[in-house]
Amino acid sequence: MLEIFAVTSPFTMVVLIVAIVFGAKLWRTHMLTKARVGRSREDDALIGSMQSQIDRLSDRVQVLERLMTDDDRKLAREIDRLRGDDRPSI
Repeated sequence: MLEIFAVTSPFTMVVLIVAIVFGAKLWRTHMLTKARVGRSREDDALIGSMQSQIDRLSDRVQVLERLMTDDDRKLAREIDRLRGDDRPSI
């Protein structure tokens, strides 16, 4: 069995070394690519979560802007309407 791996000439030794180095680099590249793909999926999930949070915050900011720019009577009527009060607002 060991006779298969016996190096009989310098040329065979060089070819064997080049094959080992090439194989190691190929394996390393494969592992790095695999790790990047996994991270990419996690990043996509994080980006989706952040985008939905940004959308919710944008909606809240729009409501706050509307509250700040409306006059008091309109705001009071809207609050009364949401409460379901039938009494006239002041």
